[in-house]
Amino acid sequence: MNSIPDSLPDVAPAPGSVPEPHPALAAILDYLQHQLPGYPFQQRLDAPFVRELLDDFPDTNILEEIKNLRWYHDNRPLSGAKTARIALRRWVARAARFRYR
Repeated sequence: MNSIPDSLPDVAPAPGSVPEPHPALAAILDYLQHQLPGYPFQQRLDAPFVRELLDDFPDTNILEEIKNLRWYHDNRPLSGAKTARIALRRWVARAARFRYR
């Protein structure tokens, strides 16, 4: 009979290591930078912003929702928004909430 080890291997990343990027992160950042009219892309802000969206809404296709936002507003999704990231987060949150109704 096999014995159970006294301790399990560490599964958390080592301190100072870089976590694995989400598979959709690069595609979403590229879309924000090159395809979303009027979006004020800044790598230092948008990388953690998108990671947070992916973590907070794991069952929502974030890239698809960004595309929905763009075309729902006739390719001018952020023309009236004061803060693009808040508008985008609200759109994704509503989509996620609608999904569970």
